[in-house]
Formats: sequence, structure tokens, C-alpha cells
Amino acid sequence: MLFKGIPASHGIAIGPAFLLKVEELRHARRTLDSDHEAELEVLRFQKAISDVRHDLENIADSMGNVVEGRQILEFLLLLLQDPTINKEVESRIRCGLVNAEYAVSTALRGVMDKFEVMADPYIRERVADVRDVGRRVIEKLIGTEKEALKNLDQPAVLVAKDLDPSETAGLKPGQVLAFVTDMGGRTSHTTILARSLGIPAVVGLQKITAEINPRDILIVDGIHGHVIVNPTKKELKYYRNVRNRFFEAEDLIQRNNPGPAVTEDGVEFELAANIELPHEVELVNKLEADGIGLFRTEFLRLVQEKGENEKDHYEIYNKVAVQMLPKPVIIRTYDMGGDKFRTGLDTDDEANPFLGYRAVRIGLDRPEEFSIQLRAILRASVHGNIKLMFPMVTHIEQLRRLLDLLDLVKNDLRSRGVPFNEEMQVGIMVETPATVIVLDLILPYVDFVSIGTNDLTQYTLAVDRGNPKVADLYDSFHPAVLRQIDTIVKLCHSRDKWVGICGSMAGDPLAVPLLIGFGVNELSVAPTLIPDVKKMIGVVTTTAAREMAVKSLSIETGLRVRALVHSYVVGKYPEILLDENDWRLT
Repeated sequence: MLFKGIPASHGIAIGPAFLLKVEELRHARRTLDSDHEAELEVLRFQKAISDVRHDLENIADSMGNVVEGRQILEFLLLLLQDPTINKEVESRIRCGLVNAEYAVSTALRGVMDKFEVMADPYIRERVADVRDVGRRVIEKLIGTEKEALKNLDQPAVLVAKDLDPSETAGLKPGQVLAFVTDMGGRTSHTTILARSLGIPAVVGLQKITAEINPRDILIVDGIHGHVIVNPTKKELKYYRNVRNRFFEAEDLIQRNNPGPAVTEDGVEFELAANIELPHEVELVNKLEADGIGLFRTEFLRLVQEKGENEKDHYEIYNKVAVQMLPKPVIIRTYDMGGDKFRTGLDTDDEANPFLGYRAVRIGLDRPEEFSIQLRAILRASVHGNIKLMFPMVTHIEQLRRLLDLLDLVKNDLRSRGVPFNEEMQVGIMVETPATVIVLDLILPYVDFVSIGTNDLTQYTLAVDRGNPKVADLYDSFHPAVLRQIDTIVKLCHSRDKWVGICGSMAGDPLAVPLLIGFGVNELSVAPTLIPDVKKMIGVVTTTAAREMAVKSLSIETGLRVRALVHSYVVGKYPEILLDENDWRLT
């Protein structure tokens, strides 16, 4: 029986299933008799928080050299100590005269409800983190601890509706062969941990937990997102061979990955990282990225909805910039609205949020609030190689207003004697066909350009990338998208402007040769994709890349473009790491 899901962590695993039941974050209400009893409940809650903090710190210490694991545990600790959430729980106890367990479950359930309706997968997948912390606190309050994983008496494939990141981090090496979950996506903390620990994972299988019995034998194909239940002898033989080939490919990539990204003919290429949280910098440096090509700042909106604390902004930007010195850090101003971070904006629901009140449109409408972020970025710029980038710029008048506002903030800092980098570069993201068409008029106002291929594809093809009903129409290899990338790069280079790509296309192995061929100056990808992308860069010559890029402009379909690139890299790049659905014509 074959199930298809999302390939979250590469690898092949074969072994017995171990089903793990995940309890919902809910607890019965108990009414308290007095304010004094409420204060005792608050003290119980505070003690539970302290105990969970101790547990998470111990797990983090046990992660050793697994940087990603320690980072995720640090994030959970920040969430645990979030003053807004803690005040909300204590307020519910005192004002509602309810027990601590109920206050924790209802307060965090409200946070999870907000996250679950967001289209942005990164934010939606933080639900697991909130649930993880809440469950640990409730377990401390009621005096129970999870025992399920202690019953693992042999290496097995862990099957669950979802997994808690802290539980995943605490697993012993060799204890779990693979993860298989109903929920989750590529950016959940559990799947990030799976990749860092080298554990294959397939997520988003929807209802696989209802179809699997304990001790069923599973094949987990984390390359293509397949799970086979009780395979035949022929399937077992085939996948054992695939598993051996995968180990050989991974070993080759790891052995040949130190140092900069260099093409087969010796041309060094700029390979940077996209980050969303400051603690990711440690991993970025570990993987020897050439900088941060996109620092998404929207996460600050989660912990600080009104965005009013300039000090917090400054300290985060400054920390990242200093840790990356002398490498560049491109900080994108808030890209709120659209499909993400609408909470706290005090706006009405929109029929077409992607075409509505979002990104710099909000910033220009709320200049005082927007200026707080701009001031923080400027103040941090004096301590590192910071560049500022505006998202979703579609009008020249819009860009002029943004630059005028930036100048006002600079003048304010000068008048107060606050230092900043007077030469800090300012750029924009190119995300719409309108921006591409008028780019020649925009370039005199900016220092650099970064192509956001996710939105550029969405707006070019009129396809909502979050809508599964039209997902098959979303294709960054579509001729209309490739021709726009070619136009952007040629125009930027004719004006001596640097151009990078920070969309997901930059991390697609089959897109890498094309993007090099078009002549982009930089690719910026998720940190965990850096080794694979560096490997692909290393098997491409600049001459062949240019030839493929030129040829792709006259090919009718994205599928045939993929086949073109595959025919070149076959035998050079591990075919086992390419999704066969990306390039096969039949």
C-alpha cells in the first residue's frame, strides 16, 4: 500500500512502525473558590514554567554539535518565557478564577488558532512548537510525563499525527529510523531536526496513522515523499539498492562541500542563506554561506504585534550583522499582509489579500510605525555589512515615497547624533510583472535587486500558490517566468546593478544551472539546502549553463526545460536526489 506525502528529509529507511499518540492541548476547567487560591495556582504555573525550562535546557545541552537542534530548543525556551503569553495565562487564572492547567490550554489554544489559519507555512507550522511547550507545562502541572517513547525496544519508524520538536530533539541516535506524520511541512521544526540528525522523514500524509498498525513494516522514501506499508520482496530489494545509492551520494556531497561554491570550470559563485530567526546565523556560518541574502523580519510581528519596540529590533539586527561580519546581510522590511501576519494589523478581511493591503503598502500607510523598523536597521548598519530591501514595490511613486521616508529617518538620526552607515545600500524585491516592465525606470533609484520567484511566478501565472486545486499550474519553469528572469538580469547588468534570487527556485537543483546561465550574481536558499545547491553548482560549467539558459527561452513548457537540465546533469549530480516528478516527460 503506497502513500504519498511531502518529502521533508532526504533518505531511505526500512523498518517496523511505532505508533505514537499525540494528545490534544486541552484540559478540564476547575473553578477556584477565592483570590488566594488563584495566587496559589499562579505559583504552580510559575513553578511548572521553571521546571520545563530546566528540562529544555538539559535537552539542548545534550544536542552537542547538532546546531539546528540547540537552536530549536532555544526558540522553544523563548516561547516558554514569552511575557505576553505568561501574562495572559496568569490573567486567566486571576480574573476567571480557573485552574492553571485550563488557563494554559485555553491561552495557548488561542495562539494556535491564530497560527493555523495563516497561509504562510512557516508560521502555520509554529503550531507544533506552541503545542509542545504547552503540553510540557501541563504535564508538570498534573504530575505526568510522557512514557510512550520509552517503550521503543528496537529501532523503528516513528508514526504520529504530529511530533513535538523537543521530543524529537531528545531522541537517542539510532533509536528512530524515520518519521512519518499526518501533519507538518518542510519548514516545521521537527523536519528541520530530522534533516540535521540525518533521519528520513515524510510529512503531510493526512491520515496515514489510521491506516498503519504497530509492527507493520514500512519503507520510507524521504526523497520522493513515498511511504510503502508492508512491501513486497521486490519492493524491499529495490529500495535497499536505492538506500545504498543515497548513502553514497550523501557521503560524496559532504566530503566535497567545504569552502566556497565553485563551478566545474573554476568560477566562484555567491551562495547565501535565507533566515527568519536570529539564531539561524550559527548554522549559516557553519555551512560557510557567503552571507544572508534574505533576512525575513516578519517573525518580530509574532512576538511584538505592534512593532513598537525599536530596542528589540536594533538588538536583533545588530546581533545578526556582527555575527556575519564581514559578509553582507540583506534585511527585508516587513512583508506583512497577503497570506501572512495579518494578526495585529487591525484590517478587514480581503477577498484577494495577495492583491490587497500588504508589505510596503502598509508601511507607507503607517509611516510612524514603519519608521521604527527603519531606524533600527539604520542604527545597526554601522556595526555590520547591512543592506536594506523593500518588498512588493510596484510603482515608482511608491519607491520615491519609501526613499523619502528613509531620508526623514536618516535626518532624524543625524540631528540626534546617532551614527549609521551613510553608504548603506538600498534595494527592492522584484515580484510582479509590473515591476519587471518598468524596471529600467526603477533602477536609477536603487543599488541592487533581488528576485522573489515565489510571488513572481504566482502573479505571472495568476495562480494562488497556496491553493491545492491549482497547484499543478504553479511552475517557476514556465516560459513566461524564465523570460522575465532573463530580462531582469540583462537589464540590471546593463546598469551595473547586482541581482540575486531569494525565492524557492534558487534552492531547486534543476533550476540552479539555468539561473547561473542567466547570469544572476547570487542564489540565496534555506540554510539546510546549501550543501545540495553547492554540489549542483560544482558540476556545472558556466558555458554549458549559458547554453541551457538561452535554449530554455525557446522551449514551450516547464517540464521540457527540466528535462533539458536533467539531460546535462545526469551522471554528474546524484540522480537519487532529484525528484523524478520534476523532469520526466512520461
